[in-house]
Amino acid sequence: MKNLLTCLLIAAFLSGCTHGALKVAQGPDGPWIVTNDGAIYAYNGSVWNRQEAPGTADDIALCGPFLSVLTKPDAQGISTVKSRDAYGGNWTTYPAIGATTVKQIACDGYAPVVLTASPDFSVYKYNTNTQSWQHIHSGAQEISVINGRLFHLYPTTTTGNVWSRDIDAGPYTRWGQNLVASKIAGDANGYPWVATAAKSNPLFKWDTNKMDWTSGFLSGPVYEMNISSYVRMYILSDPVISGGGYTLYSHELYSGLWTKYSLPSY
Repeated sequence: MKNLLTCLLIAAFLSGCTHGALKVAQGPDGPWIVTNDGAIYAYNGSVWNRQEAPGTADDIALCGPFLSVLTKPDAQGISTVKSRDAYGGNWTTYPAIGATTVKQIACDGYAPVVLTASPDFSVYKYNTNTQSWQHIHSGAQEISVINGRLFHLYPTTTTGNVWSRDIDAGPYTRWGQNLVASKIAGDANGYPWVATAAKSNPLFKWDTNKMDWTSGFLSGPVYEMNISSYVRMYILSDPVISGGGYTLYSHELYSGLWTKYSLPSY
């Protein structure tokens, strides 16, 4: 509330207030974010453009032009999953998963994938043939889906918690025995990148020679992360924006330096 009041006071004297990001996803032409007030913005290479949203957004996911949105909970505490083409069109509304609270959204092709909150910590994928949610995994605190692969963090704080498998079925792969991550993003090669809860240099990548974790890019704390195919990582990090939310950065996966983005101001 204090940050919001500060932003309103600034807006009274200036043309607008900078809004930080709470979620980030790779869109067809660049990063998309959910701002601190639940608005959706897409970056076109030079400016942020506000996107039509089906209410106030809690999370977003994009698979090519397929956009999935998780709305903020209603008065009964139920969030709604909606989707459409990123360039426009009618929204599709998906049925609720009982009274379960949904905390995160991803997508596998043109099918939304969701993670439920405590006590279930379960992953569901929408089956377009049966038009119903299919339970595909139990036990996850964060998920990432890319190229038909489900990456997840198992809800543990004492041993290695990074796992993956084909999204619909098959054996699990455990990535390391000791590292405990708080954020995860899979890349198109089938490898996870993770961030721990550390405030300095929390990023780790999988070393295919050592078959163990090795330090990733130097950075501040990672509050959210996403990977664009084989190409680029996005993170939300410090500085925290006075109106709420965080700053957006990107880094080529195998070279280069961090790029810091401007943020929407309104």
